[in-house]
Amino acid sequence: MKFRIAQSITLCVVSFFALSISACAYSPFATETTSSLNVSVSGDKWVDTGMDVQAGDKLHITATGSVTMGNNAGITADGAARGWTDTLRALRVPSAGRGALVGRVGDSNAATPFFIGANGTVLAPIAGRLYLAINTDSLQTPDGKYEVQIDRIASSTATASGAAASQSRYDFQPLFAELDAKLPYRVADRPQGGNQGDLVNFVLVGTQAQVTNALKAAGWIAADKTDKEAVVSALLATLQKNVYVAVPMSVLYLFGRPQDFGYERAEAVMVATQRNHFRIWQTPFGGPRNQVLWAGAGTHDVGIERDQRSPDAITHKIDQDVDNERDFIGATLQQAGQVEAMAYMTRSHPIKSAKMATGGNIQSDGRVLVIVLKKQ
Repeated sequence: MKFRIAQSITLCVVSFFALSISACAYSPFATETTSSLNVSVSGDKWVDTGMDVQAGDKLHITATGSVTMGNNAGITADGAARGWTDTLRALRVPSAGRGALVGRVGDSNAATPFFIGANGTVLAPIAGRLYLAINTDSLQTPDGKYEVQIDRIASSTATASGAAASQSRYDFQPLFAELDAKLPYRVADRPQGGNQGDLVNFVLVGTQAQVTNALKAAGWIAADKTDKEAVVSALLATLQKNVYVAVPMSVLYLFGRPQDFGYERAEAVMVATQRNHFRIWQTPFGGPRNQVLWAGAGTHDVGIERDQRSPDAITHKIDQDVDNERDFIGATLQQAGQVEAMAYMTRSHPIKSAKMATGGNIQSDGRVLVIVLKKQ
């Protein structure tokens, strides 16, 4: 027992100098599968805790102290009560109060932040470095700090993220052959004979429940399908002091029918002009193992431009390099721990440049990202 305690204390001292954090707390319950550390969180930047986690690790995180944001003083890590103006703030976690302690795994923009609070327990969605921050937007820098203790219990079944579980663990070739033969290359603006539009640039493999749950975990919001739905959703969001970003999308067609679902990620004040978004259609054919398949077309809206189909119409301007959005969609699902395996499929006749239905130009490497979702 004395050796075990001495060993734990030694590891903490080493961690102190190696990770440059405020302190390393010794826990009398420390074992080979647990670790603890302390870190201070302040300002408006993400704080590198120095702790690497594995998927499935259990993190018990407590925070003391308070911060001041604007006219609100004494805010604890649970966050301030939401007000009407919070519906317009681009907070890191829109559903949490200003000043709340939040976290994410990894420093990628695709990582989905999650609420922690003053005393929270979370499961690490993927392997990576743990970061903490105060829930704020670009307009406010909190004064004060939180002293945070993190107790990590390692998962005995920790697995690598979807990037590691790639072709070596999943046989994509039969699926690629099926998709290349049957998957359309582009969507259109009419059911039949319309103008060709977005590239079909990714495929999801999973049931409808798997798809909706995975996208929710990855921070994607299902778009309202009609203006009537939008009015009701916006009213409810306002009454609940939540952000409304489920703005309806225009209807596009694949397999002769409108999209089954549209998803988007955007800041409340920017959603009308800038947003990550995509549409998905369940394919009329299944995979070689009877998998349910969803064809997706993703683009990144970056502004407004003239719609060349009509002299007085305007439309969204998209990032011409549509591969960026394709890869971003895959990264968000991977960062949320929802990917069993994913790989790129090269089409028989890859489209590397084209004109959109609205007249804009797009470019691509012509590949389709195939994402196999984890079973739930």
